[in-house]
Amino acid sequence: MKRAFLVLLMLLSLGVGAALAGPCPAQFPTSRGNGTVAGVPVAGGTQYYFKDTLLNGFDCFEELSSWFPSYITSSNATNPAKQTVDMAYTTDGTATFSNVVVPTAGTYTLTIRYAFATGLFPGVLARPEGIKVNGTVMTVDLNFPVTGDFDTFSTVTIAVPLNAGQNTVQVFNVATQSISRLDSMTVTAGGSNSCSVLPQAPGGFSAAEDSNNAIALTWNASTTPAGCTVGYYNVFRGTTSGFIPSAANQVATVVSGTKYKDTTGMCQTPYYYVVQAVDLAGLSVTSTQASASISQCPTVSSAQINAGGSAVAPFISDVDFEGGSILSHKNVIDLSGVTNAAPMTVYQDARQGNFTYTLAGFVPGSSHTVRLHFAETYFSTVGSRTFNISINGTQVMTNFDIFAAAGAKNKAVIQELTGNADSSGTFVVTFTSVVNNSLLSAIEIN
Repeated sequence: MKRAFLVLLMLLSLGVGAALAGPCPAQFPTSRGNGTVAGVPVAGGTQYYFKDTLLNGFDCFEELSSWFPSYITSSNATNPAKQTVDMAYTTDGTATFSNVVVPTAGTYTLTIRYAFATGLFPGVLARPEGIKVNGTVMTVDLNFPVTGDFDTFSTVTIAVPLNAGQNTVQVFNVATQSISRLDSMTVTAGGSNSCSVLPQAPGGFSAAEDSNNAIALTWNASTTPAGCTVGYYNVFRGTTSGFIPSAANQVATVVSGTKYKDTTGMCQTPYYYVVQAVDLAGLSVTSTQASASISQCPTVSSAQINAGGSAVAPFISDVDFEGGSILSHKNVIDLSGVTNAAPMTVYQDARQGNFTYTLAGFVPGSSHTVRLHFAETYFSTVGSRTFNISINGTQVMTNFDIFAAAGAKNKAVIQELTGNADSSGTFVVTFTSVVNNSLLSAIEIN
């Protein structure tokens, strides 16, 4: 009993009270708030509580056996429920206020109240977060310095443009070492941001095929009014001339320089591009249109991709995917049951959720072996994670269970499938969740 009490004290000192909730549930948690709760009037402005935000981007952090973002009680929180939101330990966590109301358009200051000790990241003394306002990223590096402990609160501020009436403000993760006790956001009129004029459209925009079977885009830096600085650029791509830029055809955001290389285009396909500048006042009109295509279709005979991870020879870093999120565990993986296993680090990260890999450049109709690498690093019972796999629209595995196939947790297993590239020389491999998230550590085509 005494030892258990000491362990409890140690966990609380690290700020990991969420671990006491027990193992992660079989399904994703749901957000308690929906982000639409009206603000509370306070001196000089309006205050919103993070407990009321719409939370998303949940990850299970195995070391604590908990889902994040999470709700943590703090006696020094300003909201009556004394609940804060813990965004640490999740790669894609978001907290969204969708009912931030102000009387007139203009610059407003967001004051975010928070607390955190170093906890499980002793070397991280300032945790970054991104801020998005009405769909536009204001910053990807708003730093929250350590406050000393999890009940000592401090504030950081950022000046942003808001529209008259209803606005949406989102705090989003840019690293797993993210902020822990998010308490409240206060919105006040005015601020140190002197930028109130939109930037000019970028000039000199051009697109050209480069020597690496990609399309290189370049433009001149946008001209900004006094007191303004371009924070970043957005790039849009369409397949028809005169296309309308939108979130659906945006291929890059938060581009910091005046060049971008599009490596995702298909060969012998004309593409049309525009670029847009962003400052704290908002978005510029888009540039004039530029067009280019990749003239030669390279032929490849194999591919090796580390799903969800960086390059680990002979596997390249994660590319050619759409959807899903990254899951990372440092578990020791048993490689003894497979032939030609990937390096252990490949199995310690993965892509999870519903996602697709599109690998192009093969000889049309050619036959290949598709090797899929897996390791179940969280669940330890049969049936806890099942999913379907299809290749080029044909389902090849139904209710696949990594744990059942490997026979153990933290043990590598490889599934080898034979398939033909489609008429354009492409393999489209799709993973669809049935129970919990699909999970893939690596994909090979030989």
